[in-house]
Amino acid sequence: MKRPRTALALLAVWAAVAAPATAADESAACRNLDDDGSRLACYDRAAGRVAPLSVAPTPVTGSATPAAGASASAVPAAAKRDWWTPGTYVPQTFAERWELEPATKDGVFKIKAYQPTYVLIGNWRKNTNPNPCSPNPLNCASGQGDYMHGDAKFQISAKTKLWEDIFGTPIDLWAAYTQQSYWQVYDGKTSRPFRETDFQPEAWVTVPLSVGPEWLRWRMLNLGLSHQSNGQSDPLSRSWNRVYATFGLTSGDLSVLIKPWWRVPETGNTDNNADVGDYAGRLEVQAVLPYGANVFSATVRSNLKNSSSTPNRTSLQADWAFPLYGQLHGYVQGFSGWNDSLQNYNFRNSGIGIGISLTGWR
Repeated sequence: MKRPRTALALLAVWAAVAAPATAADESAACRNLDDDGSRLACYDRAAGRVAPLSVAPTPVTGSATPAAGASASAVPAAAKRDWWTPGTYVPQTFAERWELEPATKDGVFKIKAYQPTYVLIGNWRKNTNPNPCSPNPLNCASGQGDYMHGDAKFQISAKTKLWEDIFGTPIDLWAAYTQQSYWQVYDGKTSRPFRETDFQPEAWVTVPLSVGPEWLRWRMLNLGLSHQSNGQSDPLSRSWNRVYATFGLTSGDLSVLIKPWWRVPETGNTDNNADVGDYAGRLEVQAVLPYGANVFSATVRSNLKNSSSTPNRTSLQADWAFPLYGQLHGYVQGFSGWNDSLQNYNFRNSGIGIGISLTGWR
C-alpha cells in the first residue's frame, strides 16, 4: 500500500511545481492580446477566478463589418449634372415666373428676368442691307456702307412689378425694358460702329387664370402697350406702338405664349414704316421648354395675310441655352425671316449666332 501513496504524493508535488509555470505561460500569452476585454478575461482564467468565456473583440471604429443580412449605408455618389436626362434640372415654373399665385408673389420694384439676356459673340447673317427703305420717301437711305456679314449682337431685358394686387384683386401691373444692339466689332477699318440699337419699353397688367385640363391649361392673360424704336433720325428712323394681349398656356414644363397685337396708327409723314405689320407680323407664338439642364424656345411671327397684294410672311427664331459654369450658359440662336432688326423690318435674312446667356431665363 505504500507505493500508491508514494505515487500520489509525487503527483501532487509535480502539480504544485507545474501550476505556476502554466499560469506564467498563460499570463505571457494574455499580455500579447491587444483588446482590453479579451486580455482581462484571459488574466481571470489564468488566476482561476472565472470559467473560461468567449469574449468577442470590441469593434474598432471605422472597421466594423455589418452583420449578416444587414445592408451597409450607401455612400452617395457625387452629384452629376446631366444635360439630357429629365428631372436633373428644376426650372422656374410658369406660375413663379409670372407670379400668378399668392405663394409666388414677391412684392414690387424688384428686378426680374423678362426676355433672354445674352451676348452673341459671333452673329452671322447671310445678307446685308446697305439701302434700308420704307414706303415713306423720307425714310429711304442708300450707300449705308458695306457692313460685314459677321458682327456681335447683345440683348438685355428686365421687368419689375409696379403694383401688386390692384385694388385687392390678384391683378398685377408690370413694366419692362428690352434692348437689342448690333455691333460691328470685327470691322476695325471703320472704327467698329454699332450698326443699330433697338429700344423697347412696355407695360402691362397680368390677370392670373386657371382654365382647362392639366395637359393644356390657360394660366394668364396680359394686356399691354409697347413702344419700339431705333433712336435714329431720318432716313434711318423706325418706330411703332402696339397694343397687345398675351395668352399664357402650360402643359407640364412646356409654356406657350400666344401674342396678337394691333399697331397704333400714325398719319402723314410721321409714319416711318407704314407697312411694318405686313413684315414684322401681327401675331407671335412662343414655346419654351426646359429639358434636362437645357432651355429650348421657338418663336414664330406671322402677318396673318395671304393675298396677292400682301403675301404671307412668316419668321422663325430658335434659341437654345445650355449650361457652362454655375449660372453661365452657352447660347445659340438661329433666325430666318423678316424684322431681324427694326431698321431691316422689311428685309429678309437668315443666319445664326453663338455666345453666352447671363441670366437664368426660363
